Amino acid sequence: MSDLYEEDPIVIEQSVEGWVITKCEDWRDYYESNYEARFEEYYRLWRGIWDPADSERRSERSRIISPALQQAVESNVAELEEATFGRGKWFDVSDNMGDTERQDVLFLRNKLTEDFEDCMIRKSVAECLINSAVFGTGIGEIVIEEMKEMTPATQPIMDGDLQAVGINIQERVKVKLKPVLPQNFLIDPVATNVEDALGVCIDEFVSRHSVEILQEQGVYRKEYLGSAAPDTDLEPDQDITIYNDDKIRLTKYYGLVPRELLNDAMADVNQEAEEGDSFYVEAIVVIANGGILLKAEPNPYMMQDRPVVAFPWT
Repeated sequence: MSDLYEEDPIVIEQSVEGWVITKCEDWRDYYESNYEARFEEYYRLWRGIWDPADSERRSERSRIISPALQQAVESNVAELEEATFGRGKWFDVSDNMGDTERQDVLFLRNKLTEDFEDCMIRKSVAECLINSAVFGTGIGEIVIEEMKEMTPATQPIMDGDLQAVGINIQERVKVKLKPVLPQNFLIDPVATNVEDALGVCIDEFVSRHSVEILQEQGVYRKEYLGSAAPDTDLEPDQDITIYNDDKIRLTKYYGLVPRELLNDAMADVNQEAEEGDSFYVEAIVVIANGGILLKAEPNPYMMQDRPVVAFPWT
């Protein structure tokens, strides 16, 4: 283990959730100081919402918002969607060099197309594109869900004289793309991309029942959730009445954390400690309402990828 722990007593005294929340609060302060007011102005101009801050003169009394900007944004996004999806097959899978078998790649492409349609990936990509056009950067979170897929089925009974009608239930894993608004995305300020950052965070309100279901399934720890404090900066629409009941502020952190803190968190639920000599370890940490640890584990993905994609508007 690295000697950095002996030189930094603050790290020893912290918990992994405290360490993550401290980082996220610092990144939130940086976003609010440098980008929040500008992004809110972009959102208002795109949606046609009048605000006194957008007036150019004190004597200006008109509240008319020209739809020209909204038309320009949606027109450019429509052109990009047509260029991406208008050819029917909007992605391809290349075969290995020297591989004489062609059917394997054809099967994978068709199956991937079918799964994308089932998970409505095109709709999610289109929403990421509109966010990119308005705010300058499109952000999406890759979500993996274990679901029960039900299909109608029949089965012969009574020696084939009758047929029983019912459903077949099959467990399968689905990969979805979830668009993320800029106010719900936090990143290391000195980083230039997701891979080089210390970590990235998705900070948003979610329905209480979605968290409780994952607790029942064993994905999250069974902790008392409590109630989320209101925060209008995280809501998708700032011009509506804020709903405060039955929602949880969920903070999902993907990135590097001190190995010792992660091992302490895993020891609390009798999980095997992460072995290694480096100070940091790639991990996934999920926190509810700013301090309730729901999940802390090493990154389970084979390539140690962070399930977040971000791209600039071109």
